[in-house]
Amino acid sequence: MRIRPYKPCDGDTIAGWLTDEKTFAMWCAGKYAFPLTGDQINARYDAMRDNPCEYMMTALDDSGTPVGYFLLRNADWEAQSVHMGFIVVDSSKRGMGYGKQMIGLAKKFCFEILGMKRITLGVFHINRRAMDCYESSGFLPYGTEDETFDFHGREWKFIQMECVDNGSDE
Repeated sequence: MRIRPYKPCDGDTIAGWLTDEKTFAMWCAGKYAFPLTGDQINARYDAMRDNPCEYMMTALDDSGTPVGYFLLRNADWEAQSVHMGFIVVDSSKRGMGYGKQMIGLAKKFCFEILGMKRITLGVFHINRRAMDCYESSGFLPYGTEDETFDFHGREWKFIQMECVDNGSDE
């Protein structure tokens, strides 16, 4: 697997991974409209492409096919911290280790290329698979937000997680 900067041609592919409303809501917490389209993702890209503190990234399998996506935002160069979000793996590839591989490459990019010392992310408490992936990749919970997200009358708590560069060669 490898990661590269997002390209607008990735939008429709990524949108095709998020066709279930609950999975979609866990992914974006209402920041996009359901059903997701490539045009919505590309509008985000157009809005942030010149922002030096945001990066949209696509993960590719060994044949160059997109298998994952994530966004890095709020890069704080002085605090050496960046927030990772909108993390998703191709729905046909979930449970096969692609998420952990992608998170590992994201960490390497953030720590070694961007020079960050801390990566944060958020995940809903009901998304246990994602939390397990993040924890097995070195992220630890450090708090919850006071606000909740309402999904069809159910309140979801948002768990904050972080990974701090300890200088090892994971």
